[in-house]
Amino acid sequence: MNTDQTRAPFFESLLAEKAFAPRSYHMPGHKFRPELLPDLTTWLGAGWAQVDVNECSPTIDYLHSPGPALREAQALAAALYGADATHFLINGATSGNQAMLLTAARDGQKVIVSRAAHRSVYAGLILSGAHPVYVPASVHPRTGLPLAVSTDAVAQALAAHRDAIAVHVTGINYYGYLPDLPALVGLAHAHGAPLLVDEAHGAHLGLHPALPRSAVQQGADLVVQSPHKTLGALTQAAWLHVNGGRIARPALVQALALLQSSSPSVLLTGSLDVVRRLAALDGRRLLGRAMALAARARDAIRAIPGLDCYGSELVDPAHGIADHDPTKLVVDVRASGWLGTQIQTRLREQSRVGVEFADPAHIIASITLADDDASVDALLTALRRAAATSPEGSAPTQPVAILLPPIPPMALTPREAFGRPTQAVPLEGAVGRICGEQVMPYPPGIPVLLPGEVVGAEHVDFLTAQLAHGVRLVGPEDPGLSTLRVCV
Repeated sequence: MNTDQTRAPFFESLLAEKAFAPRSYHMPGHKFRPELLPDLTTWLGAGWAQVDVNECSPTIDYLHSPGPALREAQALAAALYGADATHFLINGATSGNQAMLLTAARDGQKVIVSRAAHRSVYAGLILSGAHPVYVPASVHPRTGLPLAVSTDAVAQALAAHRDAIAVHVTGINYYGYLPDLPALVGLAHAHGAPLLVDEAHGAHLGLHPALPRSAVQQGADLVVQSPHKTLGALTQAAWLHVNGGRIARPALVQALALLQSSSPSVLLTGSLDVVRRLAALDGRRLLGRAMALAARARDAIRAIPGLDCYGSELVDPAHGIADHDPTKLVVDVRASGWLGTQIQTRLREQSRVGVEFADPAHIIASITLADDDASVDALLTALRRAAATSPEGSAPTQPVAILLPPIPPMALTPREAFGRPTQAVPLEGAVGRICGEQVMPYPPGIPVLLPGEVVGAEHVDFLTAQLAHGVRLVGPEDPGLSTLRVCV
């Protein structure tokens, strides 16, 4: 297989088809004619129609049965990260997390799962029928945030559940902090289980010597990444890396075929090919620039009254944190008197600046390959403006609003609860009942309640406080949570 990283073989096949431009009597229905949808053409330009090709053209490889160009493109991505194989994904890291669990576990089999996981992981538990053994993330006392799962907590879970057949952890979270992956790999493998890693926010890891190594380089068996988050691929484009022989690869391929669209967009797969080439050829330089920009921004933010910006000082094995991504700017706004959600709104309304997300105490801004001095200066100017005044009569906010309540007891597995009939009851009346839907502040999407769990008063109080602070809830039928669906 060719390992020439200057090539983008699948993308090159798309360019060739666009240049050939045959008259179409097949899908898509727009027949590559932009005048059919003038509003879309005004928005995207006339080129949108010519590039929306698919496998009906004999020169375009099909995602679910790759030909030479797509096979080579995936092999080049695997070579870049040091994986044995890589699968392109067009349903995001969501489909990767679901495929990992669907491949590794079956009905009733136990899987050790970090509770600080993305919502797609819990969907994977429903699909696979696995019995989750949740490991709480360690809350850092300075931040009030669950930043990583500790090695000791996973070791205790494995010792208590010797029949567990897989371990799933978040390798790098929204806040840019990483657990001790080599130790977790060692624990899982000593137990005879594969380590499955959600590294959606870490497609850039390992591409510069000053960055943490990726989970692939540290020996994890399956690793999902979202290059659209940090490298610049189109939104929804992701990939799944495979290492070693602990995972049945034919079963993984079947799982991906079940979970992903049978009409895959070449816009997504093509973007994966070109962003891999960019990362291979110029990633080290661009990431070096991004880290330097982030370091400058971090120092400047710390000098803004009322703001702080976390960094490597939070790395602490006692709280499960082994490493830090310096391109993430996690800004603590509590001393400003504003909530993080309010600062987010002020940035947008005052300065037309959008950030990654906000919780009651923080905002997060990501610095990527696309940033330069001008974009960092604009962020700093906007932050100074947003924090220049305080709400009248305000006092520094406290971290208690973001501390997660205890993991509820599980009365039914996620799969068992998913199939049960439910009814909507007033939130306060749900205490003691079995939850019938997911409820999670989003982002970062860590669940407070999952289907099958018993609702406690502490969960109701926490969710009520989150809503009062302007935090959006994802999962419940009623996003305002005046009612909650419970199993009947």
